[in-house]
Amino acid sequence: MSYLFLKSLHIIGFVSWFAGIFYIVRLFVYHREAWDRNDETGTILRKQYEVMEGRLLNIIQTPAMVMTLIGGIGMLIINPSWLSQPWMHVKLTLVIGLIAYHFSNYRQMKKLRTEPTSFSSFGYRLYNELPTLVLIAIVMLAVWKNLQGLWLGFALLLALGVVFFIVAKLYKKSREKKA
Repeated sequence: MSYLFLKSLHIIGFVSWFAGIFYIVRLFVYHREAWDRNDETGTILRKQYEVMEGRLLNIIQTPAMVMTLIGGIGMLIINPSWLSQPWMHVKLTLVIGLIAYHFSNYRQMKKLRTEPTSFSSFGYRLYNELPTLVLIAIVMLAVWKNLQGLWLGFALLLALGVVFFIVAKLYKKSREKKA
């Protein structure tokens, strides 16, 4: 019963965490675009994005990350044999990368509060696709529980990465034509 509770906690946590991860960078896109406005509207928008980003990271995203980690660590304590399996090593490496990505969002948020960042809004759109690729790899590993799932996941990642890049470029071109 404790395993199922921890698994449920883990799933609820990572769904919420990823929702926050996907949304926070979308807010960065709009926040960065607000810096391009040199008027009162730009100032008002920047202040509103600061509030939204802070609440999202501190009230939703970080607690969801902690919930994910508690559930995952708890399952590993119950099933320590998973730690000897190569798929789990890859999964944990990806999770560590995701935690680093999470904390990089704090740095981006702090930078956007004081000045436009070196990222353009298009750069943030590309930055927003990175966790999607990580999510696919983690899910493939967790479901398959072997490296065959990883290779299938890598193929899917590569295909989706190319598709995301092409769509992002087409979207950028369509926005430039409208401007």
